[in-house]
Amino acid sequence: MGKGTRAERELANLLWNNSFAVMRSPASGSGRKNPQPDLLASDGTRVIGIEVKSTSRDKVYIPEEEVEELEEFCKKFGCEPLFGVRFDRLGWIFPCPEDCERTEKSYKVTRKTKGVNLIEE
Repeated sequence: MGKGTRAERELANLLWNNSFAVMRSPASGSGRKNPQPDLLASDGTRVIGIEVKSTSRDKVYIPEEEVEELEEFCKKFGCEPLFGVRFDRLGWIFPCPEDCERTEKSYKVTRKTKGVNLIEE
């Protein structure tokens, strides 16, 4: 099992334990005919499409195309787009695309990026 799959499963379990219902989308991400997020989650009030990333570094870059596909899906589905980024030895943060720093071809998430609070770790 790859690092990405482990991170998706870890986050799905954390969300379940924090009053969310969660669906994982295997084989999500770029290259699919129809874009869809890694996880769909709802706590009965908010519905969220989450693209999951995991890193041992201080930052992660999310390609512009992945962000556009996430936003397109979420707009059609009627949910909010978020990134779920796990930094080794820090835990999870959940920024929306607008919270991320833009580079020429990607969105940058760092340990200091602002995010919403979804889970109690």
